[in-house]
Amino acid sequence: MASRKRTAHADDCVMALRKPMRFGMITEATVPHGITYHRRYKQMIDEAVFAEEMGFEFWGCSEQHLLLDLGVSATEVLLAAVARETSRMQMRHMIRLLLKGMNHPLRIAEQAATLDLISDGRCGLGTGRANLHYQLEAFEISSDETRPMWEESLDLIVKAFTQESFTHKGHYWNIKDPVFLTPKSLQYPHPPLYVAATSIPTLEAAGRKGIGAMTTDHYLGWDVAEKNARAYQAQIAKPSNPVSPAVNNCLSFLSIPAFCAETDKEARAAAGEEGLAFAKLLLDAFPEAAKRSKSYAYFADVLKYEKHVGDLDYFLENTPAMLIGSPDFFIKQIRRLQDMGYDEIILRIDGQSVSHEQIMRSIQLIGEHVIPEFNSPDSIVRRSLFVGGVP
Repeated sequence: MASRKRTAHADDCVMALRKPMRFGMITEATVPHGITYHRRYKQMIDEAVFAEEMGFEFWGCSEQHLLLDLGVSATEVLLAAVARETSRMQMRHMIRLLLKGMNHPLRIAEQAATLDLISDGRCGLGTGRANLHYQLEAFEISSDETRPMWEESLDLIVKAFTQESFTHKGHYWNIKDPVFLTPKSLQYPHPPLYVAATSIPTLEAAGRKGIGAMTTDHYLGWDVAEKNARAYQAQIAKPSNPVSPAVNNCLSFLSIPAFCAETDKEARAAAGEEGLAFAKLLLDAFPEAAKRSKSYAYFADVLKYEKHVGDLDYFLENTPAMLIGSPDFFIKQIRRLQDMGYDEIILRIDGQSVSHEQIMRSIQLIGEHVIPEFNSPDSIVRRSLFVGGVP
């Protein structure tokens, strides 16, 4: 039998130096019109189980409130349900909102510890400070206070995990007498910590604190994705103010929406409308948030793509945040993120215009054709060993 001979190219050398890319999936419980929340939640659990089978390494949902057809308001419940049906994937909160009036940090710590026990040490705790002004107003939270609330809450959560007993005196929370976190997590000293970080100050803060950052470019382009990566990497290389002894050096990029089909044409026909609708949603919501608080002033940057809001080609060519296409398109876009230093890609395979069956097919295509390109490229059969038939 002829031996397999590989030609040495520069690309092969680069491939050898690249570390594997981790793939994760996020759902935000988008419920297509005409079906029930009950059915959609059951579908999401089935999608998570299948994602594990297809090689995804983590799965999660974001905490959303008071939206008509989108959102998991009790993330700890859904993640626990998925944990019982899976055995390998990390169950990641993407994200828990660390805001007074919405979540007490001690309750967040208790719930994360419980999920960690139930999942045999597979909890990941992503945190954040919210970005929709009407959710903040409903819970009577000032936009100007979300950043300091997040910081103090994170400190208290880590204190609860890492100290046998503890007190706390802060601006938002005060615990005078020593208390104990019950239960403690299986992972020591606590589940890995992350923050949703879409501004340079938050990305830098994540690096200084030694926690993972989950970011996106909000459809503003590849240059923004690279600037975000550089801001985090400069600080995480040597965290100056680690919040915990357990540093989590992890940079994730979030693509909303993500949808894979056999061809680019099929993918665009199925999910193109969803992608443009999400870009329009940000245009409607973010500039208003920017007006209400200097802390969210950078949200007004989305107005830069306002004239392109109906142009699907523009978004697919200019931003990795909209990932709609064939497996080859996925590989090309994700490879660029990998070369920027991103460790993970988080795919939001969800939406009003795509069915559960289409989501399952998208997961399958990514698992069979995309993930192996990043994690086991040498195992992929690319041509026959026999030329001209069996000798």
